[in-house]
Amino acid sequence: MNPQQPSPAVHSRLGWTPVAFSCLLIAVGQSGVGLILPALPVMGESLAVSGQEVQWLLSAFLLGFGPSQLLYGPLSDRYGRRPVLLSGLLLALAGVLICLIGHDSLGAILTGRLLQGIGAGGASVIARVSLRDQFEGARLRQVMSHFGTMMALFPTLAPLAGGLLTERCGWLSLFIAMAGYLVLLVLLVGWRFAETHTAVAQGPSPRDILRQYRQLLANSHFCCYSGIVWIQYGLGILSLSLIPFIMQRQLGVDSETYGYWTLLPAAALMLGGALANRLRQHLSQEQVLWQAALLQGLAGVAMCALPATPWSVMASQALFTFATGMAFPNALSCLLEPFRRKAGTATALAGAGQMLTASLGSALLLHAGVNTLPELGCILFIGALLLALLVQLGHHAIPASDEWIRRQQA
Repeated sequence: MNPQQPSPAVHSRLGWTPVAFSCLLIAVGQSGVGLILPALPVMGESLAVSGQEVQWLLSAFLLGFGPSQLLYGPLSDRYGRRPVLLSGLLLALAGVLICLIGHDSLGAILTGRLLQGIGAGGASVIARVSLRDQFEGARLRQVMSHFGTMMALFPTLAPLAGGLLTERCGWLSLFIAMAGYLVLLVLLVGWRFAETHTAVAQGPSPRDILRQYRQLLANSHFCCYSGIVWIQYGLGILSLSLIPFIMQRQLGVDSETYGYWTLLPAAALMLGGALANRLRQHLSQEQVLWQAALLQGLAGVAMCALPATPWSVMASQALFTFATGMAFPNALSCLLEPFRRKAGTATALAGAGQMLTASLGSALLLHAGVNTLPELGCILFIGALLLALLVQLGHHAIPASDEWIRRQQA
């Protein structure tokens, strides 16, 4: 057994410290997405750019966030989690500082956001894989449930903080807050984050890594459950990108008030995660995912059928986030549970696909002119159908475990 990895006998003594660390790390990426959402209309006016152009501040971050994880996963398997994590945090901090220095130029902010996303990819990978390093079986499913809820919750809560800061201190304060958080996190990681994976003398070659990624993408189980994670996160990003404009520009809600409105879907997300954790004692993970698909479909129908008011918009969004709270942790647990040695590689590919789906999908849909509540509702309904289909296919697929990968390489 790896001497630096906790054995199953000590899992019960680990408490919730690893989960708390992972939540702090996942917030690096999630705050980079959610914190600026309420400020996008104001930033567009300040920089004298169109709404479509200012949306690239979100897409640039996600375009750096997604592909970078393909490197961080294998690097963390080779060199250990801690040095890779610290490198990513420092890159993210450098990106935020570029945004602050070039705050009057859209080009400079886009460059900084891209670098911030590249650095945040390391924190996202290590947040998930460090939990897989330390927990097994039922305990892993339990901590993944709580972690998955927090992972989906941050993009919903962050707009509240972003709205308050934008309304009272201006949008530049968002980047000051991000820089401060990253500095504190670098200090905390350097002080308290223990290595969970020993570096190996010789890691896989780039060709081996690419072969492992191809093998994972050829496995139906991996594709089904990672696809659920990708689609749900992408739909969440799309709704979080679109709803601030619907609320502020179409319904006349200011950014601070919109921040308070986000508490409703945030609470629904937590309730969905809590209910999913309870239901798993009586239902299979697939059955919980089926119920999530049904609720998401109802949310899409509500957005299409109800007249657009602040209450109808946010109540429909709350129903969608409730369904996401049920689906996300179950899909994430099904995805990562089969892995041990190659957890970093599997996590990296899943995370990269998640962010690329969110960035490219939301950018393409927004560029295509999706800007109304009924249009968003139709997309959520289609997403619910895809969720149900992937659950059905994943139930009958063979898990892409470490043993499966070894057999493919033989």
